[in-house]
Amino acid sequence: MTKGYSLMRYAILAAATLFAAAAPAAAQDAGATFTGPRVGANVGFFDDDIFGTESFSYGVEAGFDVDAGGIVLGGTAELQDSDDSGREIFVGGRLGGKVASNGLIYATAGYSNLEVVDGFKLDGIRVGVGGELALGKNVFAKVEQRYTNYELGAEGYQTVLGVGLRF
Repeated sequence: MTKGYSLMRYAILAAATLFAAAAPAAAQDAGATFTGPRVGANVGFFDDDIFGTESFSYGVEAGFDVDAGGIVLGGTAELQDSDDSGREIFVGGRLGGKVASNGLIYATAGYSNLEVVDGFKLDGIRVGVGGELALGKNVFAKVEQRYTNYELGAEGYQTVLGVGLRF
């Protein structure tokens, strides 16, 4: 196990603990909205084999959501990088259901492009599931698990934690 992997593992565990601890406080914020533009940043793990060696990943995203009562529809564009696999561009949509007044459970799917080595790129389809928690009127935290099936039989698994702002 590499030192970076160990540190990142503890950082994600700490972030998940904070996410869980913030839930009761955020629940007191009446009626979070999931409509409008959003931006965010995330950190996590990328793995090309579900039980293989994991590498640190990080990224930024921008999106737009529409809260249609109990259902939230949205689109997302993301730039992700990893210290092992290379940069990934993702464009897709998400569909979610509100949980209580400040939570969202969602599924996401779309196109992904992974640059593996010096301009060699693989196209793929990413699917994922996640949860988002409003920590106030404009701030949110999220956790997401993703799977991507690339060309040439390559696969990618990601687990990310993120924070963001809604406008």
